[in-house]
Amino acid sequence: MSALPATVPVAVIGAGQSGLAAGYYLRQAGIRCVLLDAGSEVGETWQRRWDSLTLFTSAQFSGLPGLPFPGHGARYPGKDEVVAYLRDYAERFGLPVLADHRVLSLRRDGDGYLLTTAHGECRADQVVIATGAFGTPRVPEFAAGLSPDVTALHTSDYQGPAQVPPGTVLIVGDGNSGRQIAVELSGTHSVVLSCGGTVSPPLPQTVLGRDMFWWMSVLGVMNLPVNMQAPDPIVGDRVPELVAEGRIQAVGRVTAAEGSELLVADGERVKPSAVIWATGYRTDWSWLDPEMLDDTGQPRHTEGTGALPGSYYLGLYRMRTRGSALIGFVGRDAERVVAAIATAAHDTTTASPTAEGEPS
Repeated sequence: MSALPATVPVAVIGAGQSGLAAGYYLRQAGIRCVLLDAGSEVGETWQRRWDSLTLFTSAQFSGLPGLPFPGHGARYPGKDEVVAYLRDYAERFGLPVLADHRVLSLRRDGDGYLLTTAHGECRADQVVIATGAFGTPRVPEFAAGLSPDVTALHTSDYQGPAQVPPGTVLIVGDGNSGRQIAVELSGTHSVVLSCGGTVSPPLPQTVLGRDMFWWMSVLGVMNLPVNMQAPDPIVGDRVPELVAEGRIQAVGRVTAAEGSELLVADGERVKPSAVIWATGYRTDWSWLDPEMLDDTGQPRHTEGTGALPGSYYLGLYRMRTRGSALIGFVGRDAERVVAAIATAAHDTTTASPTAEGEPS
């Protein structure tokens, strides 16, 4: 698709993994759609991540519906492979992606929706908001107290060790991203990792020759409702052994920044040459119709079905299950959402009056 349509049955906002999965099922159902993406090309968000990033799900659990991730299923793909896969996926299934079409606002319009982009407006009967779980980089407010002489990067800006000046680097946040970066930098820098507590042991990537996500799937963990889930696991990293070897120093939660120093909850002070904020992301929903939001500014939905008729969400963190925001599991939610879209479209069609004014 080369131009923004004036009207379309379904508009999918976002052409990342969630939007592509929705596009696949919409194509399978024969429902005309358009996928509007803010990036200049498919996979741009992944392309911006750090060079050495690898998935913590193996290839066999990293594919979207209809197309397994290429290569041996037991390996852990790098970010460039993910970019290539997403672009191939969009092309192979002929998904109607319009790049560089950031949706500036989404408003209820009669019984449908009006989408405004920099390239014009589009009216859709139904919408799928698939902008994902990772929006605006989140940095703690106290970061404003850090001296500009200290290099500070969010993980969204980090590319590799060459960006980081010599000396000590403090990584604030010990999720999967923070730990991957800590391991990489331990080969070139003195690394301090703020863990918010003791270093938790990671889950092994394989158990008895099977991928951890195979076990989690078989045992039903990936299908547990969101209110029954433990914190996200750290999967297969080397931080505990590097801490034991003295190559990474673990400290507690960082609570403040004073000039060139950062303060730890136990009173310790760290004076790094660089700080990497592995503190996650926040979402900005100000572009949505206020009726679509609750009192806290978050989307009103139930397991992906929006409070307003004809609105749906995909790719939100733990929207329904642990896998709702993961590339290899988002297809389950996409299939469910598209089934609801198809039902709604069918109900609207069958309820429309005939030429004689009677329901068909």
